[in-house]
Amino acid sequence: MTHYNKGANAERELLHILYLSGMAVCRAAGSGKGKDTIPTPDAIALRKGKIYAFECKAWKATSLNIPLQQMHDLEKWCQMAGAELVIGWKIPNKGWRFLKKEDMHVNKKSYAISREKAFKVGKRIEYFSVQPLFSGEKKNAGLNGLKTGD
Repeated sequence: MTHYNKGANAERELLHILYLSGMAVCRAAGSGKGKDTIPTPDAIALRKGKIYAFECKAWKATSLNIPLQQMHDLEKWCQMAGAELVIGWKIPNKGWRFLKKEDMHVNKKSYAISREKAFKVGKRIEYFSVQPLFSGEKKNAGLNGLKTGD
């Protein structure tokens, strides 16, 4: 399976899961392709006025890196759209982890996070379920509404 197909399949899987959890979803075909494309996230999910912009990665490596320019472009898109940026990392045979930019550290070329840290601080897919996960939490409060590691 080519790298593109692996990523596209992961994006479609995520959209299906989010849709089944009660969100309106769409995939931005061609996101990140070519130098003349408009920067867009891989997937967008909406529910009752809340917008999530997903950058999806399907890597089996021990760390995830997102180039500085790509992260800057995603942040700009989210600011323009009023969306919350979510980094979704699908780790083979381990499932998805969802991260904020702030969960990652910055080096000279990229934002990075180890697989170990992603499992400690990242949210599971259940985070996006329709029902609140924590007592007293508003439904779908978003990643900014919770402490890292919940």
